Amino acid sequence: MQNAIGGVVTRAAKDLATWAAEANPHATWHGRRAVELGAGCCLVSSALMKLGASVIATDLPELLPHMEYNLQLNQEGPPARGSWRAEPLNWDSAEERDRLAAMLGADGADAIFAANCVYGRDTVNMFLTTMLALSGKQTLALMCGVPIPPAALAAEEISILDEFLAACPRFFDSYLLKVPGGVENAGVARPQDSPLAAELGKPHGLPAAALADGIWLFKLPGEQCPHWARPALTIPYGTNLPTVTSRSW
Repeated sequence: MQNAIGGVVTRAAKDLATWAAEANPHATWHGRRAVELGAGCCLVSSALMKLGASVIATDLPELLPHMEYNLQLNQEGPPARGSWRAEPLNWDSAEERDRLAAMLGADGADAIFAANCVYGRDTVNMFLTTMLALSGKQTLALMCGVPIPPAALAAEEISILDEFLAACPRFFDSYLLKVPGGVENAGVARPQDSPLAAELGKPHGLPAAALADGIWLFKLPGEQCPHWARPALTIPYGTNLPTVTSRSW
């Protein structure tokens, strides 16, 4: 499954790369150390490299040749202003997390990017733990793309989206920055299929699918959100969300 995902350019990767290039102050990424988690085809890493970042693209070891090939292709043509390297990173390996964290130093990455990385409930804590391990006080951790819950879920099954939203405040201050294409173009999810997402979004006029499709920013607890961010939704660290045990609460 991971190999199949790693070989596809997803909508979330395109949305995140576009946002990195267009929706932030000029030269935000120039000279910055950026890490992409679950880089796959390395679309986001390639865009960041063109924007002047020093990029570390990470994914499972078997995907590295594919990643290196794509990064080399994107380095051709006009000189890239940034640089790249590809590193193996398995999120459930504390040794690999620690190795990359040591490579980054005490301040962590300047920015972390992830597109379509949360593709199963069992990946949520591993993903957030990895992002936390690579973060420092100034790190901007950004992600896009959580699967929209299908109506076919069994009544007792928790959606990946609700699992993810419930876990976020155990790790970070979380900010929904943007819904690419607008709320009206978000996917479709019934409130009963992702009740936590529906409850969080309702006061802000956001359907559950907007929380799945949106671009999220994560900051270490208590660290300042950048002045240029205009969050549509904020979930502070330590927020006591309803316990996610089934879809019938």
